[in-house]
Amino acid sequence: MKQKKTGTLLCLGVTAMLFQYCAKTDATVSSATNTTSTVTTPQLPATNFNYGNFALPAHIAAALPAADNTPANNPITNDGATLGRVLFYDKKLSKNNTISCGSCHRQDLSFSDSAIKSKGFLGGITDRHSMPLLNVRFYRSGKMFWDERAATLEEQVLQPIQNTTEMGLTMTEALSKISVQSYYPALFQKAFGTAEINENRVARALAQFVRSIVTTQSKYDQVKQGLASFTADERDGETLFLTAGNIPCAGCHAPPMFLTSNPTAGFALADPADLGINNQGRFKSSSLRNIANTPPYFHNGSVNSLQAMLNSNIPAHGVAAQDRQKLLAFLQTLTDAAITTDLKYADPFQ
Repeated sequence: MKQKKTGTLLCLGVTAMLFQYCAKTDATVSSATNTTSTVTTPQLPATNFNYGNFALPAHIAAALPAADNTPANNPITNDGATLGRVLFYDKKLSKNNTISCGSCHRQDLSFSDSAIKSKGFLGGITDRHSMPLLNVRFYRSGKMFWDERAATLEEQVLQPIQNTTEMGLTMTEALSKISVQSYYPALFQKAFGTAEINENRVARALAQFVRSIVTTQSKYDQVKQGLASFTADERDGETLFLTAGNIPCAGCHAPPMFLTSNPTAGFALADPADLGINNQGRFKSSSLRNIANTPPYFHNGSVNSLQAMLNSNIPAHGVAAQDRQKLLAFLQTLTDAAITTDLKYADPFQ
């Protein structure tokens, strides 16, 4: 009974944190100093990288049919995702050519931002912390932003471009800027069969690229494929995650992608300034994969490390130190370092 109580409290605390992961004006542009580059056209390989036709590990592939939010009219293609990659990193999609999607969703930070709140093209501050973009393909409902106000990824990817704080363009202005760049007609031709540039195609290409960002090379993945073994603490941490409490953490953050599409739990650290989904105190959570690489946490960036979260004053978060450390050890096995350096997801303007 004592262990069950501890597990329940453990899960309550972790669930409260893990249900949180862009803004009323969501953060989609970085406050980090942008790297200066003299490259004005994208540097792309002669043969496009493989974005959508590679074999996923069996433990992930088995979960895909039930969780995949890819619409039938926008499958991931190598040409489409390549165009999306260029759009994602192109600072010309901002009013003053200083900000791209990748300025905030940084590859080295697992497509998140280390800033609590992010800066837009004129230095304005967003209302919420930037959300990591890993594994969004597996968020079954497909809803986007912390408050799930965008019904699909295709809808979401256009909003930061048009946000007056973030990138500052109207869609008409954005399309005009895209159309005068010499490198886009050929990319649109390859992706969609003609060189026509329009809003729908921009949305589809960006969504293809973002959906292609899937983590498959963590220690957790190696263990599930029989290529590695957990340490004793990691194994015990997985057991706590899967089974502890009346509502195990995994009941909401389901393996293998550690996602939920039904954020029913409210934010345990009260934030009266932001009530999230339907003003109910609920927020979308991103994948827990690479969570060790994506602090600060929550929609408001209020917790700066996993250890701090486990030691925080989340209500009912009374858990033995050894259990906190075991859970931390397991969560760290979810890190896929390869995604942070893989060239197919990197800035082609660098």
